[in-house]
Amino acid sequence: MDINDTSRMVMEVKEPLLAALTLLTTHSAKISSSWRTQLKRYRLCGKHMGLLSGLCAAPQLRDLIFVNPQAYREKAERQGQDMARGGVPPECVALAVAHYVECCLPYLLSDESRRVEWTKAFARWASIYQFFLLTGFAQHAAVERQSLEERISQAERRSQDFSVQLGEAYEKERRRLAQDLHDEIGHDLIVLKLYTEVIALDLKKGDIGKLRRKLKESVALIQHALKSVRHLTFDLGPAVWNEQGFVPAVRLYTRQFAKRTGIKVRLDAARLQADLPARCETALYKVLQGALANVVAHADARSVKITLAGGRESVAMRIVDDGRGFNVGRKLGQPRDSYGLRAMRERVELLGGAIHFASRPARLRTDCRGTTIEALLPLQDSEIA
Repeated sequence: MDINDTSRMVMEVKEPLLAALTLLTTHSAKISSSWRTQLKRYRLCGKHMGLLSGLCAAPQLRDLIFVNPQAYREKAERQGQDMARGGVPPECVALAVAHYVECCLPYLLSDESRRVEWTKAFARWASIYQFFLLTGFAQHAAVERQSLEERISQAERRSQDFSVQLGEAYEKERRRLAQDLHDEIGHDLIVLKLYTEVIALDLKKGDIGKLRRKLKESVALIQHALKSVRHLTFDLGPAVWNEQGFVPAVRLYTRQFAKRTGIKVRLDAARLQADLPARCETALYKVLQGALANVVAHADARSVKITLAGGRESVAMRIVDDGRGFNVGRKLGQPRDSYGLRAMRERVELLGGAIHFASRPARLRTDCRGTTIEALLPLQDSEIA
């Protein structure tokens, strides 16, 4: 129904409607009081009385109804939108208008025949008013639906982008692993093979002196290869994880990290009271790896504190370093330079969690500096591994 139709419907009953509104204006206080009393009888309406009290101001707006129907319609539609935003059900609004008409009827009805025309005109206004209000509800629902669709579209794009980035990260990790296997373990095995062949020749010649030296060098190669295997295994996830649990694996990883880097690491897991789902353990382990990798590469920190805490509903991990810090907003605004941070965030958010980055860049004459990463994962919808 367009404005021309509604305007025509009002103008067709202009005279009796104007007379009815003029009469009701003289009784507006009593009508409003009776109307509010009736609405309070219904718990749903009483709950929203603050918003409903602004409805049904027809007598006060009679000039606007006839002089500028478009403005009156827009005002009524905005009322409907406000009701929708305030959580008022549309049926509650329709009931409020119907009760308002009911409260007005005693003042409109009498033995005079002309009052019947007034009542019919007023009922037409009430129907049109209800239509405007519900149109406002529909407009609000359309805006909300569009906003939801945009958020879903953004989430889908983020998910697609993350899938691409994750695939690239996996490929990069596979290439790095292959390169490490080739450069370290592969090299050691090739040299070990040559040493074994030389040892076999020395055995034929009976050269015990050279044999003893080559065996010592072979043992050193084997030890180096084992050390390289341990480092690669720790990057992927230590075997102790499956054997003894998540916390011992984290403790072992942080101990090895401190030994390799010289950075002091303190782990507090005393408040981690529940077993964790495997996917939560994996996410937290990867976030920890990423955070510690950033500490080594960028923070110039002397110490790191890691806190694990949780119960039946959620688990939290907090990583705090005393490094030089950085501007979080600027960093996240540069996709090429913030892949690690964004990968942590996406990994946590995919499990329905949240992650927060806070950092205090180093300033002259101040010791207040460092970076804090806090990750929170819900456990309610997860299956305990």
